[in-house]
Amino acid sequence: MRRHIALATPIAALALLSAPSAAVSDATAPDRPAYALRGSASGTLPESFGQWAGEKVRFAIDARSDGVKTQGTFDVFHAGKPGKPTVGDFEGRIGCLVAGDGIAVATGVITKGYVNVEGKPKMDVSGKKVSFTVHDKGRRDTMFWMWEFLGAPVNDCQGTAPMFEPSKSSFKVKG
Repeated sequence: MRRHIALATPIAALALLSAPSAAVSDATAPDRPAYALRGSASGTLPESFGQWAGEKVRFAIDARSDGVKTQGTFDVFHAGKPGKPTVGDFEGRIGCLVAGDGIAVATGVITKGYVNVEGKPKMDVSGKKVSFTVHDKGRRDTMFWMWEFLGAPVNDCQGTAPMFEPSKSSFKVKG
């Protein structure tokens, strides 16, 4: 029994001594990584988009992360062909953001909105996950997206190659 008390005393003392230094190191630690993706883009979908070719899309994203907590919003509008209903109109919250070398991947969940996919009834897409990948190239940004409601498996901070070049864009990536 004496041996256990002898071992416990130095361990308890070490714990007490290390606790204040841990608090000091947290307070003086370098800033956590800061990521941001802010801006908007719009354009016409090219032939490679098949049935949606020629339709106009618009995106707005405002997301930031300190490396631990991510917050932000997104808004998407996809106009139908002339005389056809709007294909999609939804918004939501960003839950994951990573960025580096001018490229950002942001994923989130739709909080409200709908889509009209030809041949299917109008669908409420609230609660579905989305992903945006943006490559900030000044005035020639590229981007791409994935929609869980169309069958894409969207995991946190998972993106795709940014292949769509919008005609207008103002995205800024930090990180």
